[in-house]
Amino acid sequence: MRIGQGIDAHRFGEGDHVVLAGVRIAHEHGLIAHSDGDVVIHALCDALLGAMGLGDIGHHFPDTDATFKGADSRSLLRQVVSLMRERSLQVGNADVTVVAQAPRLAGHVDNMQLNLSDDLGAKLSHVNIKATTMEGMGFTGRGEGIAAFAVVLLTADTAAP
Repeated sequence: MRIGQGIDAHRFGEGDHVVLAGVRIAHEHGLIAHSDGDVVIHALCDALLGAMGLGDIGHHFPDTDATFKGADSRSLLRQVVSLMRERSLQVGNADVTVVAQAPRLAGHVDNMQLNLSDDLGAKLSHVNIKATTMEGMGFTGRGEGIAAFAVVLLTADTAAP
């Protein structure tokens, strides 16, 4: 078994939506980022890469590389999953916490979990997403941005050759 954690945060900027776990959610602001700013997937990628001892998302997909400008983070996640499979690992479980005062995520969590389950090749019951506010405290509480925290457990893929 291997355990990894990941954290990501982005400031709000111009825009009319945010993308979280590949789900487009209407909001009065967008997120400032080199890619699509999907903090859920970025934190999850960092957790997966950490569990594999492979550094972080910035090492694999640097924001100095124009290739990743506006990138769909689900594509980045699938590339990280390929690294996981090359090492005969699979997701035992993934747990993500989104910290945001707004937008409200309750109506989107099911679709977010479905996207991650599909991209990870994991059972839906092994992927969990929850959301919380900071009760008005800190940068997320003041509505300046969104953060996400992820923890993953990787296990040996018994189906791998």
